[in-house]
Amino acid sequence: MLGYCPGLLGGQRNGRRPKEPAVNLSNDELLTTTRAVRKRLDFEKPVTRDVIERCLELAVQAPNGGNMNSWRWIVIDDPDIVAKAADIYRGGMADFIASFDDDGYVGKNVPGADRIETSTTHLLENFHRSPALLLPLIPGRTDPPGPQTHVFWQACQWGSIVQAVWSFMLALRARGLGSAWTTAHLWREQDMADLLGIPHNIYMQVGLFPIAYTLGTDFKPAHREPLSTVLGWNGFPTPGSTGA
Repeated sequence: MLGYCPGLLGGQRNGRRPKEPAVNLSNDELLTTTRAVRKRLDFEKPVTRDVIERCLELAVQAPNGGNMNSWRWIVIDDPDIVAKAADIYRGGMADFIASFDDDGYVGKNVPGADRIETSTTHLLENFHRSPALLLPLIPGRTDPPGPQTHVFWQACQWGSIVQAVWSFMLALRARGLGSAWTTAHLWREQDMADLLGIPHNIYMQVGLFPIAYTLGTDFKPAHREPLSTVLGWNGFPTPGSTGA
């Protein structure tokens, strides 16, 4: 069993880090082209711990509730443990698919759904080849019957970790790496806790993030509904409203 990671992974090695490759992006380009990467992850190219640690150092600058720094981060780079985590992920995906009703997946008709399905299948089949995986954790459980199921506590919990994880993904993108926000393994969260020595009754797992360099860096903005269809000024947005 792996030991539970008590905090941010160690700092610089020998007092300094190797020069990091950078992707030449403006701030707006970084924000609009950081994608969920599945088919274009380079499973053959190694990712050093220095690069991952630097991205995490940037990530933990994100705001968090009360500046408690209560998050915990586990990086898995042992191939045998990556493979076991991948098996849990695949099992969780099977559980998720088994939960569908007769209509199937709720997102099957969104634009690009076929590409999403193809890329998700590709990642599912190759998850074990990831050079590394990131598992973020936050203390407190929002699932029943715990005391923190109220929406207030849920917002506090997720609002103290989600922005840090996204900062991590932005930091990866800026260095020519990518990831995908996956949650399927949470159908078998206890299995992952057992594998990694996580105190399941205390810490909640946020997701499982493959870490790899990307095959090319020419990512584009994704399809989104027009802002006018989802934005309301001074009230809930309604179809056709101008917001005036």
